[in-house]
Amino acid sequence: MMGAPSAATTAESNLKRSITLPQALGITFHQIVGAGILAILGSAISLTGGGVPLAIVITAVALPLASMPYAAMASALPTAGGMYRYAARVVHPALGFLNLSFVVLGQITVGVFGLTAGIYLESLNSWFNPRWVAVTLILVFFVVNLLGASFSARVGIALAGVMLAAYAVFVVAGFLDIDWADYPAVLPDGIGGLLQTSALLTFVLGGGTFIAELGGEMKNPGRAIPISIVGGTLFAGVIYILLAIPAVGVLPIPEVAGKPLSVVASEVLPHPMFVFFVIGGSLVAAVGSMNASMTWGTKGLLIAIGDGWFPAGFGAVNKRFGTPHYLLVAVTLVGLAPVVLGYGIEDIAKGVSAFLALAIIILVGASLRLRRRRPDLFEAAPFRLPWAVHVGLSIFSVPVLGITTYLLLTHLSPVAAIGLLVWLAACGIWFCVRYPRIRPMLMERSRVLLTPPGVPAIGDVAVAVAN
Repeated sequence: MMGAPSAATTAESNLKRSITLPQALGITFHQIVGAGILAILGSAISLTGGGVPLAIVITAVALPLASMPYAAMASALPTAGGMYRYAARVVHPALGFLNLSFVVLGQITVGVFGLTAGIYLESLNSWFNPRWVAVTLILVFFVVNLLGASFSARVGIALAGVMLAAYAVFVVAGFLDIDWADYPAVLPDGIGGLLQTSALLTFVLGGGTFIAELGGEMKNPGRAIPISIVGGTLFAGVIYILLAIPAVGVLPIPEVAGKPLSVVASEVLPHPMFVFFVIGGSLVAAVGSMNASMTWGTKGLLIAIGDGWFPAGFGAVNKRFGTPHYLLVAVTLVGLAPVVLGYGIEDIAKGVSAFLALAIIILVGASLRLRRRRPDLFEAAPFRLPWAVHVGLSIFSVPVLGITTYLLLTHLSPVAAIGLLVWLAACGIWFCVRYPRIRPMLMERSRVLLTPPGVPAIGDVAVAVAN
């Protein structure tokens, strides 16, 4: 447990350590391989045309490399709510709260997944209203997640087979229908469009990092977290490349740019197979992605409540199912927000991806500081990075993630930019209200964590000895 015993430890102790490695991979799989790619593939095509597969390669390689320092830290010191807790304990409480605001905002992707399912179902029958489909799915899986993380993980694993079968049907039929002699140019608008597309794809390939939020519920988190982050992202990258090649190669680019993948699917698949693709692919993908998001989405808030940022009652955990029911209500409302407010899917993807990249930059810094202060944890970790490799990957990560953030934020619509600023302003006001009251406690918990074994954690003396 990170830090001194507190209300946080009481709440976290009620979480069941039941998630196995296969289940963790299943959650990661659905967090990455799911409705996200179906939602933004059309936008990616509009940015770089035939360069989408190459953009996927770039992102699928760069993101695991950039995330490895974080994976090493999560292996050395697994915990629930890691994106908040590592930043708050290892770097500074202010950065921990900033990361928490990013994580909570990330739950708006639940609405994106629901809307995507609705858009694809609408291609089968105009009776389906995308917004009502989204609301229905969000509420259904809110109830499902009240039954506990292990149950949700098993559902995710079962759904993965159906989704892969639907994707395989599309890929095989699509490859057979490609005119390779007329395949579109890889860089129709130069390197700029390719880089923008790679940044946008962070939305779908960056989801693997969130598995670290469930460290407190895993049977062997030190092994499961790095395998899920790195392996899950690379595996998803392969699937995305296979989907993207026919997506850009079957029909002329103007006919698919900005359009859902169902446009191509209806061209290459007979109707029964098209129905299977829509239901088994898009609907199941949305269900799996929403399921995964709701599974990890409350963990950072749970730890933050134990740290005093919010009233303790909000973090109550159901002892039978091991789920924080009030927090599930909160993240469900966040997921419903973009559906109700009418935000565009591409803008949501850009905003969430930019904040995720910033969060990982903070966590990369935290990994270096924790390793300097507590080398004993990294020496005993199941996943170990040599010090030189750790530093080298950190140096690589910061500019890559920084450029990604810049490319995403500078291409937001004004409405989306205002929405993000309002969110950050609201979080900043709450920080200013609460932080003075809990600062001494948070700083002490940080000192306890960063003090090596055998050194008394007594104020600044302990810090001096640790250094």
